[in-house]
Amino acid sequence: MKKRLLCFTMLLTVTISAITFTNNVKAATKWNTSKSVMKEENGIKYSAYLTEDGKESWIYQIKLSKKITKLTLPKEINQAKLTRVGFGEELYGEGHDSYINIFGDTIEPWHGCYGTLSYNDKNKRTIQEIVFPNAVNQIEAASFTGMTKLRELKMPEQITKVPSYAFAKCTVLSKVTFSKNMQSIASSAFLHSNQVKSFSCPKSNKTFAVKKGMLMTKSGKTLVLVPNKMKKIRIPTSVKTIKAKAFNGSQATSIVIPKSVKKIEAKALSSKKVTKVSLSSKNKIYKMANNCIYRKSDGLLVGVIAKTKKVSIPSKVKVIDDTVSVMGKIGTKNQVHIPKSVNKVVERWIFYGDATVYFHGMKPPVIVSEYNGNEFTALPIFNKVYVPKKAKNTYIKWAKDRDGLTWHDLHTF
Repeated sequence: MKKRLLCFTMLLTVTISAITFTNNVKAATKWNTSKSVMKEENGIKYSAYLTEDGKESWIYQIKLSKKITKLTLPKEINQAKLTRVGFGEELYGEGHDSYINIFGDTIEPWHGCYGTLSYNDKNKRTIQEIVFPNAVNQIEAASFTGMTKLRELKMPEQITKVPSYAFAKCTVLSKVTFSKNMQSIASSAFLHSNQVKSFSCPKSNKTFAVKKGMLMTKSGKTLVLVPNKMKKIRIPTSVKTIKAKAFNGSQATSIVIPKSVKKIEAKALSSKKVTKVSLSSKNKIYKMANNCIYRKSDGLLVGVIAKTKKVSIPSKVKVIDDTVSVMGKIGTKNQVHIPKSVNKVVERWIFYGDATVYFHGMKPPVIVSEYNGNEFTALPIFNKVYVPKKAKNTYIKWAKDRDGLTWHDLHTF
């Protein structure tokens, strides 16, 4: 009996695995991208793919033959309901380093390219409104980047995710209404859409809510995203976590952080125009000194407000890594003074390649890098660097042991 039961269990496991594998294969090959279909109406040409069963359609590119102010996407392509919009991941070549928006423009945010100067489809520049059919449940990354006349946006009800750069550089976009089913949003979704002054989210949404114009989790405990145009940010006292890059693209000039905040995630406060930050003196996790925020428990540098030429890291800081929020701008004219208390720096730390760096310790900090034995990527070898005169040879050896090169610009004080 036991043997029969064991055999049955093994057979059932194999069967379930086979079904799972079959379903995964089916999901991966759902869209037939080998055959494009076209639909043209009202001077607009839509290029699309259909699912293998022909029931759903996906518009991956739009061409306009005339200027329009309202773009109303069709409910169907070849009698297949429209469920997906944008140039999808599977259409790019392997290792792609750019995006393509729905009008065919190349989008490279890291190079400042948002399709706003492109002539691929200049007629898009007059579009003020987009109307999505309710069946649309997927929008691709950077799909509507560079729509400089888009004023208002209402997400289709079935959208669960707003991806990276989806509506970036929409320079006059001011009002955004999320869908009731939205479950996630990329911090860069509205990057450089600087007129967005508030968000709106249906009360029926189970994941998010809007409080004081800011996007929060439903509980109000996590600040997710700040609309770019808000200047003075007072974080609600219900907030315990500030999500990574919550201020991405923010034009805020001041931030007030309450005592309730227990976790500030990677680059959560990074924003270029902030000149004033107030941290509650009753906050038990973080402390502020010398226009810097650090974590009390381990001395991790959390944030730097670059409001003066000289940035002095507090003597309580022990670790500088790649999660630091920079408020304001740190450039070649800045001096960053690193105290002897700093005993560890992590690869891609914030001052790499920009400011003049002063190390005040006689002993260099430990370098943490994914490139074991070749940690030059974490060294400030392209900065102008000052070290204590008596420790110069120690720092030279510190650099040589990690990259085998001489330091470009090493000075003493």
